[in-house]
Parts: sequence; C-alpha cells; structure tokens
Amino acid sequence: MSKEVFEEANEAFVDDRYDQAYELYTKALDSDDKTNNQFTSKVLAARAQCLLKSKKYADALNDSNNAIQLDETNIKAYLRKGTALYNQDSKDEALKTFIRGLEIDSANDQLKVWKEKCEKDLEEKKPKTTTAEKPTPVAAAVPAPPAKINHSFYQTDTVVTIQIPIKGLKKEQVQVQTTDKTLSVSTKIPATGNDYSLEFDLAHPIDSSRTTFNVTGFNIEIKLYKQQAIQWSSLDAKSSANKSQPPVPMSRPVTQKAPTYPSSSQRAKNWDKVEAEIKKDEKDNKEDMGDANAIFQQLYRDSDENTRRAMNKSMYESGGTCLNMNWEEVGKGKVTCEPPDGMEYKKYDS
Repeated sequence: MSKEVFEEANEAFVDDRYDQAYELYTKALDSDDKTNNQFTSKVLAARAQCLLKSKKYADALNDSNNAIQLDETNIKAYLRKGTALYNQDSKDEALKTFIRGLEIDSANDQLKVWKEKCEKDLEEKKPKTTTAEKPTPVAAAVPAPPAKINHSFYQTDTVVTIQIPIKGLKKEQVQVQTTDKTLSVSTKIPATGNDYSLEFDLAHPIDSSRTTFNVTGFNIEIKLYKQQAIQWSSLDAKSSANKSQPPVPMSRPVTQKAPTYPSSSQRAKNWDKVEAEIKKDEKDNKEDMGDANAIFQQLYRDSDENTRRAMNKSMYESGGTCLNMNWEEVGKGKVTCEPPDGMEYKKYDS
C-alpha cells in the first residue's frame, strides 16, 4: 500500500498540489513497514522536496537528514539538504553537503550547479577591506525561492523543443545542464531579479551531447535530441501521463529492399524505375512537409499560452488532422478526427 500511496503523492507533486502531495508522502511513511531503507529514504527525500516548494526549509532539512541516515547513497537527499541549508543562509554547510554528494556521484550536474552557486555567493560575501578601514558587517538577506513559470514543449520524431517564456534575457545569463536522464535550467528573471530554476528527471532518455539552447527576446528555447523515436506525453518522468500508456512510435521502419511480386502481365515491369519514382515523390513530399513544419513552429513560437494549448490539444486529439488555435473552442471538449476527403483514419498498432 505504501508504494501505491507514494505514486499518488508523486502525481500530486507534478500537478503542483504540494499540500496534498505532502499529506500523501506522510501517509506513505506511516504505512511503510520500514523493511526497505532505500525506499523509506526515497519517500523522505521526496517529502523534503515538497517542503522546499512550500518554503518550510527547517522541516525539509530534517527529512533530508533522516533520508541520508537511512541511505547514504541517496543523491536527491543531498540535493534537498543542501538546498534547504542554502535557503536558510547556511551556505558554508550547503557547500559541504553538495561536495559530499559529488563524492558519491561526481557526474551529477545538479550538484555541480549548486556547488558553483554556493562558491560564487560565498566569494561575493567576503568583505573587501583596506588597511585604513574595518569592514562593516552586513546582514545577508535570505534568498527568495525560485520563481515558478509555466513552460511548454512540442516535438518531432527526433527532437523535443522546450519553451520557457521569460523576457529580456541574454544567452550568457542562462545555465542549461543535461544528462541522458535529467534537465536543469537556472537563471534570474530580469523583471524581478528573482531566481528561476527548473529541474526534473526526463520521461525518456536523450542524447545529452547534442543538447542545444537559444535565448530570444521572449523565450528560452531548449532542444533535446531523443534516443528513440517515440511520442513524449510529458517531460517529467513522474508524470502519470507516462505511466498510463506504453510509448507510441512516431515513425515506422523503412523497408530496405522492395519485394518482387509475381505478375500476369506479358510485358515486364521495370520495378526499379517504379521504386525510384516513389522515392522521388516521397522526397518532394518530405520537403513540403518540412516547410509546413517550419510554418507551424513559427506560429507556435509567436503565439500566447492559450493559443499554444489549443494547438497542442487539437493536433494531439485529432491525430494530426485538425489544427485549431482558438482555445475557447478547443477547451470545451475533445477535438474530433477530420481526415482529408477520400481518406480514412486508423490508429497505428505498435
């Protein structure tokens, strides 16, 4: 029962229902038989993250310490502990925590980002003194928690493109870190000066060596290159959308060699010529489709949030046969499939 409740808590957390998620994590701990220290540690670290979102840093620190006591290899527990200490202005202790985590997993990009952030803040905090004057102690302000901004994404069979709507940024002000299974984005919002951070485990593996990002006047745009040509229902591995159905392929394998069919015709058919003509038509269609995709991406990039929601929902629910940019219409119910005249829509059986 404890594991089922833990999954419910994860879904609530992904949906930003932090109070409900906290209650479910607590329920999972209460019903846990405490025979599997790694699982109990995992639940405590998850509840610590929930407490961080609610700015309850002391409670988050307590859960993180308990998680580490049960499993000293729980990297997420070190991340939660360090973040809690950082937000309580205990940056020296936070830095030690991130360094300890890197001793266990030296390749963890999130720990590296936080370690560098602590080192930079501590260096800036050092007083600048002269021989004639003594430094005046200044009380350090507790940093505000990272701001929450809704992000969106669209995809092809090879690339997932994430858009984060923050205006006025320059590329050098944005840090994007990925592994094959994780994403970390951090910056400061120019309009308010607040920190922005986006961190989660990815729903499916990517080729992190090919990750790129660009900053426009209105967006941070990140391109993640898929390892498999499958449909992503969500970016976050914890999302219930990824667990409710198996991955759906976005492209079919191409036959390497055309089969030879028997024919009753007395005249020989040049099948190689037929195949060449078909491939030429496919190439022309692909180029046309590339132009259409470029137009679609431009429309999506320049649209507001409701228009993007309408475009995503209408294309997904109609099987790619209907594009509607009016959220007032699309939001009322499911968009029906409308194949071209003379064609019939069929679901692809993977």
